[in-house]
Amino acid sequence: MNGNNDSVNLMVLMRLQPINSLLEEQVAELADQTQEQCLRAGSTLFKEGDTSTDLIYLIEGEIEITSSSGETHTIKSSSSASRRPLSEQTPHHGTAVAISPILYISIDSDLVDTMLTWAESAAAESEEVIMSGNDIINIDTSSLKNKLQNSPNFRKLPAANIDLLLEKMEPIRICAGETIIRQGDEGDYFYVIEQGEALVTRTTDDDNNGDDAIDMIHLSEGSTFGESALISDNPRNATVSMQTNGVLLRLNKENFLKLMQEPTQDWVNYNEAMNKINKGAVWIDTRSHADFNSGHLACAINIPMNEAHRRSQGLDSSKHYICYCQTGRRSSATAFILSQYGLEVSVLKDGLPSIDTDIEMVAEAS
Repeated sequence: MNGNNDSVNLMVLMRLQPINSLLEEQVAELADQTQEQCLRAGSTLFKEGDTSTDLIYLIEGEIEITSSSGETHTIKSSSSASRRPLSEQTPHHGTAVAISPILYISIDSDLVDTMLTWAESAAAESEEVIMSGNDIINIDTSSLKNKLQNSPNFRKLPAANIDLLLEKMEPIRICAGETIIRQGDEGDYFYVIEQGEALVTRTTDDDNNGDDAIDMIHLSEGSTFGESALISDNPRNATVSMQTNGVLLRLNKENFLKLMQEPTQDWVNYNEAMNKINKGAVWIDTRSHADFNSGHLACAINIPMNEAHRRSQGLDSSKHYICYCQTGRRSSATAFILSQYGLEVSVLKDGLPSIDTDIEMVAEAS
């Protein structure tokens, strides 16, 4: 048994579900943030009724999970069951006790779900050819989404809003030496660097001529800038100039604020969803096939987000569909994709945890 608080091995994470669906760089980021923890035999890992939403995985050892009805089952780290979280429902439906000394890891489920949304959204995209005037510009939307996930302004944004944001962005070619935004000017656009490099400079209040501008930071591909003035409605607080030839994507202030602040889809709670289901609507589970097989709502069909474009052709345009996942992120992105094909789609607000725990989930036979 290894010592307490060792960083988790990357290969250990790669075998866990649904983490194995993430991009390699995302798994590496999780590995940097995750530590193995020890627990003595006889100690309680979690109790029935606990409301923690962390994903807990058994790395070494053996545990026993007991429900309030007295039913028990054991999980060994060598079993296939250890590849999934020990408890996939909140609050927990059982109490887990270590039979032997164990190693386990606990990972923020919200972070994992956010990463999954970005990973699956990127997988569903490809290079897009955009006309800008008489110019043709190739934009790698998959790569761009991966870069945007590192921005705190976008990481928590609904995936559907991200898709609309990219859809409304205007690509422009810029030459080295051109000033994109100037300190003191009114904010009008938000920018993403698709190609090239830029320099952020700032002058002091006493330097009216800008002769002693201070270099603040260099920006490269995937960097974003210009949002502060749009959000605060204050003048630009710095100047950004291109250091190389490049391509920028820009979004005007009106669209930026709208997509940053307003939902773009039909969100429904569980009772509203069931009213639609009783009138003929169909559940779409947008989680991975493995998650779906481990338990899903009755009569749901499984369409993971990265299959939405292809599977949309087989759906009935006369029916109403309600997408759900664990949090609402992946279902929101899937609903956006399906709506582009003329389908009527709603999204279950707050995902599966919002559903009454008495609702029985259906597991697929292995």
